[in-house]
Amino acid sequence: MRSLLKGTVGALTIALATWTAGNAAAQCVELDAAAVDVPFTTEMAADANAVYLSVVGGDTPTPNDCGLLASNDPALWMGWGGPLDVDNASIGEGPGTRNFVTIGGTRYARGIGTHSDATFGFDLSGGNYERFMAYVGMDDEKDAGAAGAGDSCGFGGTSEFTVSVDGSVVFESGLVTGMSGADNVAPVLVDVDVTGASDLEIAITGGDDGIGCDHAAIGDAKLLTGAALAVDAESKAATTWSELKTRL
Repeated sequence: MRSLLKGTVGALTIALATWTAGNAAAQCVELDAAAVDVPFTTEMAADANAVYLSVVGGDTPTPNDCGLLASNDPALWMGWGGPLDVDNASIGEGPGTRNFVTIGGTRYARGIGTHSDATFGFDLSGGNYERFMAYVGMDDEKDAGAAGAGDSCGFGGTSEFTVSVDGSVVFESGLVTGMSGADNVAPVLVDVDVTGASDLEIAITGGDDGIGCDHAAIGDAKLLTGAALAVDAESKAATTWSELKTRL
């Protein structure tokens, strides 16, 4: 009887642990409801092999199911509309008005939405990361069509993105705009080597026209280990490099 009870308790413990981990992960990636139905044409799903960057539910320096939490002063994470109160959402018009992170017509399951000027610092000492990848640009929530009639931000804003590793600049986006004429501007790919690095910093500035309307976003912001990069090509197409799905 004792052996049977022990086995039952063990099975329940494993089941509970599995449910808790899965439920926690689900809570980390779900925005209850978007304030605005921002149009999109494709979706980028979460990468099961990646460690995502987080500003609310994660942990540092060892990530949890929600990801790796930014370790610098939260007051630096946004130039307007804070505090950031939910992961994987745009800055919106402040708490309670967030939308899904959408850049250039692509909606991202994971990402960081903010407002220029902003700086995010991440402690990389808790994992053997080899690459940092993301897509940066202006969130479509302030592009013409999504912003709505009478919104003075219909041009989508402007920002510049800089990525530094251990204090050295390794990526500069140049000036990124939300729209070009009547079209959304596609996101810019970031792909940098972080092998052996201790610190990652992402800085977002408002360009030379101030920070008004600058709803910046970092889509699919993730760290990849050697194990994640070693996933076979067939699996990598659907997971390690994320999956693009056309909206019907």
